[in-house]
Amino acid sequence: MTFFDRAVVIAAIAIIAGAILVGQLDLVPDGAICWSVILLGRECAGCGLTRSFAAIGRGDFAAANDMNPLGPILFAWLIALVAIRLMKRAGFRYAFEVDVALAGAVAVILVARLVLFYLA
Repeated sequence: MTFFDRAVVIAAIAIIAGAILVGQLDLVPDGAICWSVILLGRECAGCGLTRSFAAIGRGDFAAANDMNPLGPILFAWLIALVAIRLMKRAGFRYAFEVDVALAGAVAVILVARLVLFYLA
């Protein structure tokens, strides 16, 4: 496993564990406000993402989707990143292709979310 792969796995596991910890300890306030709201008076496409991850950490996927639909998608992507890196280490033949396809799919979803968010 390359240094980059190890770094990705460590970062993904840290974010997953952090979301579970923050969700279980209920550390994220409900009325959190980002700089977009303060400066522009409008939520950004990422607003609610931290609260969405905290809700996933509590196991409340419906609330996570309500707070920001990208939350469950990005959380699943983090889990998939770890799984792909483990498949790569185990010698799975198409790990690179799966990794690229998944990254492309997530990129398309993120762009679509941003376009739909700002056109609405």
